[in-house]
Amino acid sequence: MLYITPHSRFILRIITSLRRCISISYTKPVITEPYHECPVWIESEIELKEYICLSPESSEHDVELFLMHLFGYNNIDVKQSMNASFDELLQNDKVAISGGVAFFENEENYIMPSCCCGLEEWGTVYTSIRNRISPWMGHDPSPGITYLDDYVRVWSDDPESNIKTKLTFIDFSYSEVLKSLARTKADLIGFIENPLFSWISKRDVELAIKFKLKMYQWFMEDVIESNS
Repeated sequence: MLYITPHSRFILRIITSLRRCISISYTKPVITEPYHECPVWIESEIELKEYICLSPESSEHDVELFLMHLFGYNNIDVKQSMNASFDELLQNDKVAISGGVAFFENEENYIMPSCCCGLEEWGTVYTSIRNRISPWMGHDPSPGITYLDDYVRVWSDDPESNIKTKLTFIDFSYSEVLKSLARTKADLIGFIENPLFSWISKRDVELAIKFKLKMYQWFMEDVIESNS
């Protein structure tokens, strides 16, 4: 039997703490699996991606993927004119779009929200972590979070029920994950205010203003209310 001395345990704690200190882990708002019919009013060729991060630096291509996904996921007729498609979507008090908060250790190692998790629910993830609760982030697999002293461990699947798939995890200090989620909120606001607004306003300024206000209602309202 392997015996770990108290001194060895102390060294392991130091190594683990150092690993967390130098971690560059971060969170991002994402949409996942944007595989829908391209609207007739998007003229450029769309290259599909497994996921895209949303931020003030998002490209026009990312905006078009977002719009294609948003309209398709909500069953909006995209064979009609742009204004008719937008008018139809704007009638909805709520929308859904697969995605949410993604947790990254780096560009190669990350944990995405799973099936049935939506970007519109990202504020629930934020609030749950602030309250040290494991949020629901989809199923098959079912990512989850455990809280250990002053750090957070994000699991690729439920560690209590998973027996077949190799589990991975990403560690954050608790203070850093809260800071990262605040930046995630800023990224989403920046996406709404800049590349998304810019893309629509080039085609219709009045529509861009209406859509920006609706985006805040759809994706930011719960967060603003929980912080008030």
